[in-house]
Amino acid sequence: MPTLALAFDDVPFRAIAEQSLAGFYVVQDERFVYANDTFAAMFGFERTAFIGRRIVDCVTEDSVDEVMHNYQRRISGEVNAIHYVTKGVHRDGRVVHLELHASRVECRGRPAIAGVALDITERVQAQASVRESREQLRRLLKHINSTREIERARLAREVHDVLGGMLSSAKFDLSRIVRRTAAPGLEELHAIAAPLVELMQDTIETARSVSEELRPAGLDLLGLGAALTQAVERFGVRHGLATDVRCSGSFDALPPASAMQIYRIVQEALTNVARHAEATQIELQLSAKAGALVLRLADNGRGLDATPRRPGAIGLFSMAERARDIGATFHARPAGAGGTELLLMLPLPASVTPPA
Repeated sequence: MPTLALAFDDVPFRAIAEQSLAGFYVVQDERFVYANDTFAAMFGFERTAFIGRRIVDCVTEDSVDEVMHNYQRRISGEVNAIHYVTKGVHRDGRVVHLELHASRVECRGRPAIAGVALDITERVQAQASVRESREQLRRLLKHINSTREIERARLAREVHDVLGGMLSSAKFDLSRIVRRTAAPGLEELHAIAAPLVELMQDTIETARSVSEELRPAGLDLLGLGAALTQAVERFGVRHGLATDVRCSGSFDALPPASAMQIYRIVQEALTNVARHAEATQIELQLSAKAGALVLRLADNGRGLDATPRRPGAIGLFSMAERARDIGATFHARPAGAGGTELLLMLPLPASVTPPA
C-alpha cells in the first residue's frame, strides 16, 4: 500500500503560500524555521536572511511577554490556536502592526507553531488618525462651548441690565405721557400712547426671557431642579406640549459648571424636540440614586429612526460631549411608548444629598 505522507517540498499548495499576499511562517524552538517572502518582507528581510531569527528579536519589547506567553500555551498543548494582534520591529526600526492567527502543528516529529500574518499597520495608523481627529473635534467643541458660555453671560448682562434699563425708562416716560394725555382734547394722543405702555411691558418681558435663555438666573438662585422645572414648563407653554416634571433630592453642592452643562443638555434636547419630534408631551425626571445624579428626558414624538439626519447636525454629539466633559454618561435611545429617551448619569460628590 503506497504511503499517504508527502514531503513538504511535494505539497501542492506550497506554491500558493510562496506567492500569497499574506505572510506564512513556522516557528520551532522559538525560532522561525520557515517564512514566505511576504512574511519576511514585513520585517524588511529577504526570506533566506530571515529564517533562523528568534521570535523575541522580531517584536517590540512591550510585546515580548505576550508573544512568548501565547507561544508557550500552544506548544504545551494548553490551547490549539490563538488569534491576536501584536507589534513587530522592522529592520529599519519602525513598528509594524501584525494580525496573527497561528496553530500548534507537528513538524519533523516535534511541536511547532504554523501561522498566517497580515500587516495591518496602515489600518492601525488610520484608526489612530481617526481617534486624533475625534479628539481634536472634542477639544474644539469644548472650546466653543466654553467661549459660548462666556459670550452668553456677557449678552445676558447686557440685555438684562442695559437693554432692560433702557426699556424700563422708556416705559416710565410713556406712562407719564399717558397720564398727561388723559385730559380733554388729547384723546387721539392718549389712544396712541396707552397701547404703547402695554407693548413696552411685553418687550421688557421678552428681553427678560431672552436674558434667561442666555444665562438662566434661576440656576444660580434656585438650583438645578427648579431651573429645569421652569425651563421645561416654559417650553411646554410655548409649544403647546403637556409636561411632567419630577425632581427629587438636593443638588446644591453640585459644581456650578456641571449644573450648567446639564442645563444646556436639556436645553439642546428641548430644541431638538421642537424642531424634529412632532411630540405632544414631554417628561423630565431628575433624582439622586445610589450616589449618582440620574436625568431622564423623554418625549412621545417621531423617534430617532424617523428623524432625518441633517448634514452637519451635531446636536446629539454636542450633548454627549457636554456630558463627557463633566464625567457623565449619556445615552439616546427609543422610548418605551415611542419617541426618544435621553438618559444621563453623573456620579455625585459625597456632599450632594440623596432624596429622603
